[in-house]
Amino acid sequence: MGALPIAEAQLVALFMQSVAYGVHLVTFAICIYTWFRRSSNSRTSASTIWLCVAIAFFVIGTCDVSFNLYHNLMAFVLPATASSGAKTVFDDAGNWVNVMRSVWFYMNAALSDAALIYRCWMVYANSRHRAIVGIVPLVLWLACIAFAVTILYYLSTVGADTTIPMIPQLQPFLYSFYVTTLVLNLLTTGLIIVRLWKIHRRTSADFAQTWRVRSPSRLSFADIILIMVESALLYTTTVVFCVVLDLARTNVYYGITDISLEVAGISFDMIIIRIWTGVSTEQTQAFAATLPTPSKLTMERMEQAASVHSGSTDLRVIDLAVSRVEVVKWQGSDENPV
Repeated sequence: MGALPIAEAQLVALFMQSVAYGVHLVTFAICIYTWFRRSSNSRTSASTIWLCVAIAFFVIGTCDVSFNLYHNLMAFVLPATASSGAKTVFDDAGNWVNVMRSVWFYMNAALSDAALIYRCWMVYANSRHRAIVGIVPLVLWLACIAFAVTILYYLSTVGADTTIPMIPQLQPFLYSFYVTTLVLNLLTTGLIIVRLWKIHRRTSADFAQTWRVRSPSRLSFADIILIMVESALLYTTTVVFCVVLDLARTNVYYGITDISLEVAGISFDMIIIRIWTGVSTEQTQAFAATLPTPSKLTMERMEQAASVHSGSTDLRVIDLAVSRVEVVKWQGSDENPV
C-alpha cells in the first residue's frame, strides 16, 4: 500500500474533487447559457444530444461528490459508523456507498469514452477512413463496459476489508479496464488531434489563397492549446494518471479518479461551448469551404478587425472575425454536425 493512509487519502480526495466540481459547475453554467443564447433554428437534434451529454456529466459529477461527502461523514461524524474508525469504514469495499461511487465512476467513464468516440466520428465526417475510425474505438468501448460490469460485481460480492487497489480478485479486471480505456482514449484523442491539425492548416491555406493573406508556417501556442481542448486531451491525461497510480497501488489513486470524473465533464463542456459559439476548428473548415470568394460585407468586417489590431493582417485574427460574422449561416444548415 502507498505511504498515504486511506483516511487521509479520502479527505484529500474530497478536497480535490470539490475544487474540480467547482470548475465543472462554472463550465456547465456557461454551457447552458450558450445553449439558451442560440437561435431556435440552430438547435438541431445533434446539438440536443450534446446538451444531454453535458447534463449527464453534471448529474453524475454532482452525485459522486455528494456520495464522497457522505462517505466521509460516515467515517468521521455519524455515530453509528464513525465509532468503528475511519479506516474500517473506508476499507469496507462492499459498502453500498463505496459500490455506488464506483458505479458513478464507471458510468462517467463509459459516457466520456462514448462522447469521445462520437466526437472522433464527427471530426472524420468527410474522411474515407471514417468506418475504421468508428469501429475500432467502438469495440474497445464495449470491452471497457464488460470489464466495468465485472469489477462492480466482484466489488459488491467479494466482501474484502481493504482498499480497491489492494483487492486481488479485482486486479486483473482493473488492469484490463484501465489498459483498454487508455488505448481507447489515446487512439481517439490522437486521431482527433491529427484531424484537427490538418483541418487547421488546410483552412489557413484556404484563407491565404482566397484573401491573399500570409499563411503562418506553423501553428501558434494558442492554436495548439485550442486543438488540445477540442480533442479532450486533458481528460485523457487524467486517465493515464489513473492507470499509473492503480499499478503503483497507492491511495493517491482515489484523488485522481475523483478529479478524472469531474475533468471529463469539464473537457466536454469546453468542447461544446466552442462548437455552439461557432469557433471550433472543423466548423471553420466548413465555413471556408462554403465561401470560395469573399463577399463585400465579409471583406469590410475583415478590414474592421484588422484595423482594430493596428493594421495587422494576421490570419488568426481574420479567421476569428470571419467565423464569428458568418458561421451562424452555416450552423443553421443541415450540414451542421452539432
